[in-house]
Amino acid sequence: MVTVPRVGRTLRYGLHYAPAYSGCYVSYHLNAYSSNLAMDSDVDIDKEGNLPADSSRSGPLRHVVIGVGAGVLGMHRPALRLETVDLVAVSDINAELTEQRAEELGCTFYTDHRTMLAETQPDVAVIRTAQLFRAPIAIDCLEAGCHVLVEKPMAVHVAEADAMIEAAARADRLLAVSLQQRRRPEVRAARKLILEGQLGTVQHVDMAVAWTRTARYFELAPWRATWSGEGGGVLLNQAPHNLDLLCHLIGMPSRVVAWTRTLLHQIETEDTAQAMLEWPGGALGSVHISTAEAGRQERLEVLGTGGYLQVRRGELILQRFDTDLREHIVENPEPYSAPELQPATVELETDTVGHLAIYQNLYEAILRGAPLIADGIAGRMSLGLANAMIYSSYTRQEVELPLDRDEYRALLDELKARSPTKRPGS
Repeated sequence: MVTVPRVGRTLRYGLHYAPAYSGCYVSYHLNAYSSNLAMDSDVDIDKEGNLPADSSRSGPLRHVVIGVGAGVLGMHRPALRLETVDLVAVSDINAELTEQRAEELGCTFYTDHRTMLAETQPDVAVIRTAQLFRAPIAIDCLEAGCHVLVEKPMAVHVAEADAMIEAAARADRLLAVSLQQRRRPEVRAARKLILEGQLGTVQHVDMAVAWTRTARYFELAPWRATWSGEGGGVLLNQAPHNLDLLCHLIGMPSRVVAWTRTLLHQIETEDTAQAMLEWPGGALGSVHISTAEAGRQERLEVLGTGGYLQVRRGELILQRFDTDLREHIVENPEPYSAPELQPATVELETDTVGHLAIYQNLYEAILRGAPLIADGIAGRMSLGLANAMIYSSYTRQEVELPLDRDEYRALLDELKARSPTKRPGS
């Protein structure tokens, strides 16, 4: 049990786990957050990072949404109707659209997010703008005293993510990232199996997914798939969820070699990406993601010395070796034998998923100290991997992670300088 001063009405405790290459998760981010209203006594926090359930505050939290013109807003509407959410205002630079959205949602509207923050003083700011604006707006919100929930990817490049994480620490506020696919039942089950060591030592990982898009998709928002507008193509728009699951389940790779291509779409950034990956413990893998392919469902395969795991949408396949491969190789007298794979049944838990889970988790994190599903440090992993893949392709070299921030920013600036497309809002 850890005891920290009870120094605020919303004492917050953040605990972040990162997967180690051995298959075990190690805790590397531990902060006790506090607000300004002092209280009399101390509060005990258990070793799991949870506060007692009897928090001093209950009821809905005041929310604002920045960027209500985004198509993704529709996915958030059910969450914005939760009893824990009091939506007080929305903002967007498009005044006519913002007024319409505000009327639909039953709240006030603004065209300037800073004015909205000053006048409404919300508890939580939800950022749904184009990724080009997410970092500076998130920092504005954190400095105004808000907790922040930001869409994926959290920023355009990792240096921006660094600044967001630092701003959250300075402000003693939570920074959450909408990486809701972590809550898929099959993903949660896969993570549990890997953590328990049921695959033994992970040896090989393979991910492939097609996010088919037509030309019309890019015509609807001309800033999409531009260096000045998004800072990338499929890797900065569709792929973040996939790259996040890779990092969430296996850990952050230590080395990457990648190729990005524009195969079918008339866009300036990549519509297809292929990479070879290496993890600190020696595991190897590959990832292939494209908006210019069809007929391929999302698939993630993990092979270890103890068995084989395949994750698909709504499905988890587990097969275990009858003998761990390490033991089999040493002890089996047959020169060409392999351990037999035996199918295993895995029950998938039913629980709240999607954006509802993200909003509910943020509420519990603010008022009860629950660990976030994905904090800023977690959100930075997939962004760093996407940046590294772009950097590797354009420089034609192997990249060691973490990525050099200055070198990547210089490359991105060069690519933006070539971009004929105006950024959003320009």
